Amino acid sequence: MRTRLFLAIFTLSAGLHSPCFGFAFGGSAWTPNRTVVMHLNLPIPDPICSATPTPCTDGFASLSASAEDALNTWNQYLNHMHFVVDPNSSLPPSGTDGDTSVSMSSTVYGKTFGGALAVTVVTSSAVNAAILVECDVIFNKAIEWGSYRGHLGSAIDFHRVALHEFGHVVGLDHPDQAKPKQIVAAIMNSVVGDVDKLQPDDIAGGKSIYDNGPAYTSGNPAPNLLNLSTRAFVGTGERTLIGGFIIQGTQPATLLLRAIGNSLRAVGIANTLHDPFMELHDSKGIVATSDDWISDSDASAIASYRLDPPNSQESAILATLNPGNYTFVVQSYPNPNSDLTGTAVVELYDLHTTGGRAGNISSRGQVLTGDNILIGGFIIGGSQNKSVVVRALGPSLSGAGIANPLANPNLELRDVSGNLLAGNDDWGNGPDAALIQSEGFAPSQSVESALQATLAPGNYTAIVRGVNSTGIGLVEIYDLSPAPN
Repeated sequence: MRTRLFLAIFTLSAGLHSPCFGFAFGGSAWTPNRTVVMHLNLPIPDPICSATPTPCTDGFASLSASAEDALNTWNQYLNHMHFVVDPNSSLPPSGTDGDTSVSMSSTVYGKTFGGALAVTVVTSSAVNAAILVECDVIFNKAIEWGSYRGHLGSAIDFHRVALHEFGHVVGLDHPDQAKPKQIVAAIMNSVVGDVDKLQPDDIAGGKSIYDNGPAYTSGNPAPNLLNLSTRAFVGTGERTLIGGFIIQGTQPATLLLRAIGNSLRAVGIANTLHDPFMELHDSKGIVATSDDWISDSDASAIASYRLDPPNSQESAILATLNPGNYTFVVQSYPNPNSDLTGTAVVELYDLHTTGGRAGNISSRGQVLTGDNILIGGFIIGGSQNKSVVVRALGPSLSGAGIANPLANPNLELRDVSGNLLAGNDDWGNGPDAALIQSEGFAPSQSVESALQATLAPGNYTAIVRGVNSTGIGLVEIYDLSPAPN
């Protein structure tokens, strides 16, 4: 069970004024360089800032805009942690989903507010209590809210309370309730008064946690296939999501693999895999595993590439791999208290910090109907056009022991705008059938699909559906350019 704290703010007629620093650390902080996505789930349409006359006299059109400004105010002082705002989130607030949400309610997940203006529910890792997993902010719906500056009136200023609650998300506690008690002017005091902006004490507190950390870095641009991904419905047994790739060339390649589940809800996917678990295999066995990425030893390095998964319960592996064949498997963590199935995305980022490259990418998963088809995405880097072969296999998988292969796969290639660039049902009927066969990429079954395309740099999607069928399918993307030396 993860540690959980309830941090509240109450009302006082005036703020405290003292020049000394007395900030209090709450005991937990985000993984260094973490990008914390704040899902704002505040009332829309806004009945407060859109009222006539409006009680939001500081120019904000909505409480969401006021909250976003408060988050960006904290961002100015946090060198190794950063808030990103999902302004009108479709995520239903939950205290156990690994997402950080901001909402307004009459209860705190069923518990009474007890007179508090707002509460931040702070959840830390079961593996390491010093690492934050989730911090949900809930504003009391019973309060008369406004958004303004200056003297505290009968309507409570939402903006200054938001600054306070987001300070808890940063990792700060109440200095006036610390032991020994600190008498300071601070937005982080346990009472709200005429202090309506961050004070030097608050800023010093944030800096004490996030002024130092690993240097930010990034992958190097390269004219290769980049950021490959596959989306599919993940089941159990042979219905897990399995990907394969080859490290080509004579040098190692540095890759980041991610398994994304719950955060897909923010883009409208309802039935997501709650708790993805990922394994990376080479020809000899398991190379690495990841359950909740924030508990892994390479979490800070992953965040330093700005590729940290949005949800704390998702998985990520950073690895430098020698040339050879590799496989990664995505399934649910075997938690008896959660659903073991759902839609997930597996992603491969080739960082190109070393001489090798990842090529011949494939992903195997269930091909169902509706949104639960098999979708492979890829990015062509560099500035030159690149030739690729894309295949969708089904019946030939029975030779690998798959009991329910997709009987008749259909393949589409689309650009970033969703425009259809090419399609194929039976590969032998395609315009590039002879060329694909001469290159050695012809599928073994006539009802399987393949196409060849020369594409400009950019984002592309390969979509695999079944022709009047469902089952296990395989999507493959081959880079036809020569492998590096």
